[in-house]
Amino acid sequence: MTQDSVYILENLRERCAMLNRISPKLCVQILAASFLSLLATGFLIKSSYAQDSYAQAEPHEELSGAGSMYPDVLFNETLRLFKTSNPDIEVRYDPIGSGAGVLALQSGKVDFAVSSAPLEAILEQDLDVDAADEPVAIEDKLLEIPITAGMLGILYNIEGVGHLKLTRNALSGIFDGSIQFWNHREIRMVNPDLRLPKLKITIIGRSDASGANLALSRHLYSAENAWAGKTAGIWPLETFPKDTILVPSSSEVVTKLTEINGSIGYAPSAFGSTLGIPMALVENQKGNFIAPSLNAGEAAIEEISRSGEPLSIDEIHNPESPSAYPIISFFWLVTEDVYPDEKTGTAVREFAEFVLSGQARGAAISSGYIPLPSNMRAAAKKLAATIH
Repeated sequence: MTQDSVYILENLRERCAMLNRISPKLCVQILAASFLSLLATGFLIKSSYAQDSYAQAEPHEELSGAGSMYPDVLFNETLRLFKTSNPDIEVRYDPIGSGAGVLALQSGKVDFAVSSAPLEAILEQDLDVDAADEPVAIEDKLLEIPITAGMLGILYNIEGVGHLKLTRNALSGIFDGSIQFWNHREIRMVNPDLRLPKLKITIIGRSDASGANLALSRHLYSAENAWAGKTAGIWPLETFPKDTILVPSSSEVVTKLTEINGSIGYAPSAFGSTLGIPMALVENQKGNFIAPSLNAGEAAIEEISRSGEPLSIDEIHNPESPSAYPIISFFWLVTEDVYPDEKTGTAVREFAEFVLSGQARGAAISSGYIPLPSNMRAAAKKLAATIH
């Protein structure tokens, strides 16, 4: 995040601290509304351009990107750093969802996309688009360059309840509707110190083609035998209860979540940690309850460092480390191999190489994302260097 946005949020946190004793829920809602307003209005990016006003050079090239909201917070800081190093290139990014972002690239509406789902998972599924948005033929192939990884947080809003643990069975039961109340035995047995109310569980989910849907469904389908044989996908889970509230972005998931007592949803863990929204400790393969954190994320992807072909790995099913957080996604910068305009190709290559640089790596860590293992980052840099 930019310095201006950090100052604003810290100021709001201080004010919320005074309200917290009276109404913790109101405090979270104020922070969430303010943070999401910054994202929606583009303040986080625009203010960073203002900070770099000393760079007087007019942009010689403009790049547009679209896709996953997962890296939106990360990209604000990355774009600020890139702008400082490359004042002649202006980059705009629109967080419209992974599927929509890839479609926009295929349709020639943007120069690159960012996806939290692998291309294969997106392109093999019907994106349900209007005829006007049908993809156009791209002569050269699309490149899929891993840039970072992140965790899908299981966010919840139960008044007066914190440090909630969820077993794999409980998580599966909630999202298939077989567990409907928060005081269900499956939840109570691992939370003996919590006073769980007989409160209806309301699910807030993503309605669009998103990497968040893919990450959740992959986890549930691989972690629970009752879901075996089902196909993970980028669309909302078919097993969601009929009264699930579906919204088209992670920001709206968070907004709805803060409004409804008894709700549960899924969004980038960076949203939860930034806004102070409770996130469940999720049971991993070894039976340990793990909260999303940098160490837990790095433990989940550590096996990649031993792979001879790191770019062939597009998912981590049920990471084996005892300290691993179990719901992980990679994020890819999706570009064309060869651009019709040479200047555009050069600018995209420079941007891709910067996103994989040490500066961007630091921004990823500070924004709540997981840096790629060194062998995967090295392979990604070689791939990015082929963009023309």
